[in-house]
Amino acid sequence: MKIASWNINGIRARKASLEAWILRNQPDILLLQEVKAHEEEIPPAISDLDAYRKFWNGSTVRKGYSGTGILLRDSSTADDAVWEVPAFDIENRTGVLHTTHFTIIGTYVPRGESDEHYRIKLDYLDSLRLYICSLLDSGRQVILAGDMNIAHRDIDVHRSQNKPGAVGLRSEERAAIDAQIASGLQDIMRNMHPDAADLFTWWPYWKLARERNLGWRIDCFYLSSKLAAKVTAATVDLEEKSSDHAPVILELSLQDTH
Repeated sequence: MKIASWNINGIRARKASLEAWILRNQPDILLLQEVKAHEEEIPPAISDLDAYRKFWNGSTVRKGYSGTGILLRDSSTADDAVWEVPAFDIENRTGVLHTTHFTIIGTYVPRGESDEHYRIKLDYLDSLRLYICSLLDSGRQVILAGDMNIAHRDIDVHRSQNKPGAVGLRSEERAAIDAQIASGLQDIMRNMHPDAADLFTWWPYWKLARERNLGWRIDCFYLSSKLAAKVTAATVDLEEKSSDHAPVILELSLQDTH
């Protein structure tokens, strides 16, 4: 199974690139963040795309802001999926599919630039953790994927941007990721590439920032242990440059998964 996550930074602005990427890569599940559109505003090129079911938590709270979605390939093994927007969701940032093999949670964590929004970010992360713990306690296998808006460790941000106290690098934010891992999840990209100091998924719009790889690794997959053991590849698609985020791709074998 191939699962991808991508902060598209505006599905209407990126509709042609997104359609081409889907047709080229054929993911079984694609999680999208920062859709920036209400469900009725999703371009037909995506909403009518053959061979996929679509689930949207569109931009209803604020027009053209946030919004998430999940595309599920008809031929995937998750044909019994049940969609949920959990009660703790804020600003259309969360979408969940419960399948036979696992629960997959797509998230677009708040950036937290203002003091108020930073508190909202920490509260959201704690609610997300508690939700995941309840799933794990019930015996579910879990995949958490999306834009975390946190560089978990110093290795996850270019040294030119590793500024003490910067949002996305603060100790409370990193502790929230530590808590997710302590609850039973594994950062699979870092597990697969433990020493890669240039493994980034987002770059600022500064001149030549992307060309010089002055980035952050904030788009992630966190998996419960049984699923983590079945991962065969975890990669960043550095060739796709239509958004300021690169797609991240997970491949795993689901044989004998319960």
